[in-house]
Amino acid sequence: MVPLTAGIFGPFGVYLGEWISDGINFLMNANGWLAGAIVGGAWNIFVIFGLQWAVNPVMIQNISKLGYDFIVPLTAAANFGMAGATLGTFFRTKDSKMKAYSISALLSIFFAGITEPAIYGIGIKYKKPLIGAVTGGAIGGAFIGGLHAKAFAFVFGGITTLPAFIGKTFISYVIGLIICFVVAMIVTLLIGIDEAENTKVQTDQIGNTKQISDASILQPLDGTVADIASANDPAFASGSMGSGTVIHPTSGDVYAPFDGTISMLFKTNHAIGITSDRGTEVLIHIGIDTVKLNGKYFSSKVKQGDVVKSGQLLIHFDLAALKKAGYDTSTFVIVTNSTEYKDVRLLKADLGNHGRKILQATI
Repeated sequence: MVPLTAGIFGPFGVYLGEWISDGINFLMNANGWLAGAIVGGAWNIFVIFGLQWAVNPVMIQNISKLGYDFIVPLTAAANFGMAGATLGTFFRTKDSKMKAYSISALLSIFFAGITEPAIYGIGIKYKKPLIGAVTGGAIGGAFIGGLHAKAFAFVFGGITTLPAFIGKTFISYVIGLIICFVVAMIVTLLIGIDEAENTKVQTDQIGNTKQISDASILQPLDGTVADIASANDPAFASGSMGSGTVIHPTSGDVYAPFDGTISMLFKTNHAIGITSDRGTEVLIHIGIDTVKLNGKYFSSKVKQGDVVKSGQLLIHFDLAALKKAGYDTSTFVIVTNSTEYKDVRLLKADLGNHGRKILQATI
């Protein structure tokens, strides 16, 4: 790596930085609005690849020769764009640890002008906050560049370095930073953060481990969703089998409530167990006492061990024949590992079709 770094990567980085600097200076002379939008929007991307260090000497040289520089304010625009996206993440996240991290990353920008914690810990992690940061930095940067805001010292843009910009363009600079911050925060709030669902590791009695996470469970068949406590079967209604819901079906097709694996299939095909990729274990039990039919009126479209996708047809049963035979067709959707979750909540309790979210399990 030493000869590669010294002979290829190092020189290439220097030349690339010089090309970027020349391009920025050309744009600033030609169209400050465009230059501000490009630099303010792209600077955080430069930081990811370390390209900012190749441009920094140019800014220092400008201040040394001219007494001021136009690029430093644009890098500050990117900083405040990232700050706005970080605050937006704070409001969007449900994870208390990420909230604390967001505040820490935000303070590092405000008081030290350091964006790396926010870029790597929030922007790259969740992706969408980086979009917010780029958007805010570009719009506010265009304003700052268009009005040719100047920096009179080489600093990292933050609240504590505001004195380095005091001059005739100071007000324009501050307004531009506010634009960057507000736009980035609003964009992040609007598009969300695609927060990864919470996960935890469970260990069984013989030492095997498995990971479970928050999970959404889709309605597996058409019908009226109701509280499990209203069920006619005491074993299910009491919750002793696990938390869940009861559905009074209007059709005889049962679909997978999530991506997962068929972990259990009764020979009579009246009940099926499926384990999600996130560790959620669900039992779908069709009817009350239907085991007595020994599979009559039921047909399975999968077998135990099959990997299935959400919405895939699992079982078909003759709803009309079951009713004619006098069976209660109440279908139970039970999270059999409910004890591993803090809460299994019913989201819908009305008539609806399969495929919508009806249960939410949180750890």
